[in-house]
Amino acid sequence: MYTKKFQLTEKLFHLASMLILGAIFMTSCISDSEDTNVQNNSCYISSISFNDFRKKVVGKASDGVSDSTYYTTYTATQWVWTIDHRTLTIENRDSLPYDTDLSRVVMNMSYVGGIAYHRASDAWDEDPWISYSSTDSIDLRTPLHIKVVATDNTERKYTLRINIHTMQSDTLKWIPVHGNEYVDGTHPMKAIKTGNEIAVMTNNGQAVMWNTHASSNLGEWDSQATDLPVSTDVLSLVKASDLFFANTTDGDMYTSADGISWTLADTKNGLRIVGASNDKIYTIFDNAIHSTGIDNITWKQEQIDEDASLLPNKEIVALTYAQTTQQTRMILLGNRDEASDTCAVVWSKSWAEFEDENEEVWMHYNRSWINTKQLPKFSQLNLIHYDNMLIMAGGESTDGKIKSLESFYYSKDNGLTWWKMHDILPPTDLIGTEGYIATTVDKNNFFWVIAGGKIYRGRINRLGFARPDIY
Repeated sequence: MYTKKFQLTEKLFHLASMLILGAIFMTSCISDSEDTNVQNNSCYISSISFNDFRKKVVGKASDGVSDSTYYTTYTATQWVWTIDHRTLTIENRDSLPYDTDLSRVVMNMSYVGGIAYHRASDAWDEDPWISYSSTDSIDLRTPLHIKVVATDNTERKYTLRINIHTMQSDTLKWIPVHGNEYVDGTHPMKAIKTGNEIAVMTNNGQAVMWNTHASSNLGEWDSQATDLPVSTDVLSLVKASDLFFANTTDGDMYTSADGISWTLADTKNGLRIVGASNDKIYTIFDNAIHSTGIDNITWKQEQIDEDASLLPNKEIVALTYAQTTQQTRMILLGNRDEASDTCAVVWSKSWAEFEDENEEVWMHYNRSWINTKQLPKFSQLNLIHYDNMLIMAGGESTDGKIKSLESFYYSKDNGLTWWKMHDILPPTDLIGTEGYIATTVDKNNFFWVIAGGKIYRGRINRLGFARPDIY
């Protein structure tokens, strides 16, 4: 348990400071141009708060087609209202959600003074002052002026402004990004986040290219040829710590610090890299999951809770991410070469910081008639972790019933159930696209989709706000 310790002298110092400030507060009311700290207890506002706000929500009516507007209420206790006694202004530094209704708000105000007044007009001279009541609804769509009067008729006039986000927090708008000849979707490609850039590895059969784009702008790409053999499976690209890893189709594993110059790290017959954690590489060979540290290649067979025949052997992708439970989880997703399979295969394991991830057992998500929300089999699987959920972007379904990028699929229970996404839709001109697909998320929370020679990025608005945790 963490305990904060104070020295006795520090306690005495703080006590003395409080006594001195108390004496200052007994003096007369300061002028508006003096120090920001309030030095008078006879005419000032000490706190402002709101219990809740109403928010307009647009949803679907009972017919499932037309729009229906209704209001919901959310608590406002996590917003801080800053009172600046120098400028006599009050405002919230963290904006309220988009579409908050400020036309009827009950305000809680603590103040020191004989009488408090307010008026809801930005003009000082036209509208009459109205007596403040803690039970009255106030219109805060425009700045509110508040006057506190002391017993000696000294007064202070504050201006309250409510800041609201001007963008809807849960929407995502796709923005086109310049492409280049190597990232055209006609050849295998894998996208990955790296520092301040995203990188896309491509293989056109002539060379393996390393294509980078700064995540902070929509400018041009930088493309360089690597020294990897053309037998490299670019879909095996992973990043662990500060190193990249990829394998060839004949089981050679290479490593690189910059994505351009590569060194042979190991060779295993049938080796296929499927994913990575912070400092380990995960592969499948010899019909088993194996892992190794990145500093000393020593393979260790992972424990699984079901028969190895249930492991995927095609369209394999793995993803490691931090959970809100202070654990790290790894998802292994793919297809089996079994005609009877109609859904993808999902395996998972998790570990806490104090646990050895190698000792944790991989759990197979068993299929049953109870779970009707399993992920269909797709010809391609791209997996990201975004907004605390898994999102899959796939090619055409293996039964031909779902078009490539017809919709995203999401899971909020770590891959157990999968649902067609309705809040975030793929760019319209990518639906049914042919060729390869790549997705990633950059350091600025932009979701990138690359397919059909086109590149888009978009971000859920609230993930770009300064305080996304409060929505």
